[in-house]
Amino acid sequence: MPQLAYARLRAEAAAVFGPPWRAARAGKLAAFPVALTCTALIGVFALIQHTTAGWWVVEHVAGVYQALPLPLILLRLPLSMLAPAPDLPAWGAMLQVLVVFALSEVHLGRMRTIITAVCVNGLTTVSARIMVIIGLQLAIGTPQVDQYELDTGPSTVVVALSIYVALKCRAYLILTITAVAMAGEAIALPNLAGREHLVALGLGVAAYLIGERRRLSLSRLPRRTSPPPSPAGADLAGRPAATPAATAGTPLPLAPDAVPPHPTPRP
Repeated sequence: MPQLAYARLRAEAAAVFGPPWRAARAGKLAAFPVALTCTALIGVFALIQHTTAGWWVVEHVAGVYQALPLPLILLRLPLSMLAPAPDLPAWGAMLQVLVVFALSEVHLGRMRTIITAVCVNGLTTVSARIMVIIGLQLAIGTPQVDQYELDTGPSTVVVALSIYVALKCRAYLILTITAVAMAGEAIALPNLAGREHLVALGLGVAAYLIGERRRLSLSRLPRRTSPPPSPAGADLAGRPAATPAATAGTPLPLAPDAVPPHPTPRP
């Protein structure tokens, strides 16, 4: 049983990491522009946050707190997933983004990776807002102190993209390991980030279902094909065209049921 699980895990790892690894070995760094750009932005934010002016920029450009007004949160959402996370070192965030975004760019495509990342970041932030409101009104869900916690970092996007890629490659063992790890984190650390990771799991599955169903429906659309060209020497109806040899002095062949004409007697 352990050998079978190891063989299965090895096959899934080859399916997931094989194509990006071959692209990287070929020296095609241009195949990972989104991953490299996002990793560099995280590094820049991590460097400038240690200065007073830099922290002010990070705080007012990408800092998200659930206590802020919702319109202000929406304005800061695009860069909030690249801002330093409160409970994750900068090198860990950079490594996560570099690996998972590179996998997504190869398996899902550049545009689909960007759209999925932006949508997951926005939906998890909105879900955190809803959990905070439920906690305030019904005294369940997240504590009130969570609304003043910095809600930034790429972890939710990384989780959703990992689930999407695992489903795309049919790496169900890797998918199970990721889901169990996120569930264990939410149980061991019952904070806002853990609950957002559970939401990201569901969003990754939803992104796969929506994206692959749309791709399948587009592939089933009927395609207009031009009629095959007529063979040389044929008219529009498909009959052989008359050749110069068929002149007035050459009799045309008769049909099988035609009656041959009688010869005209000479005087």
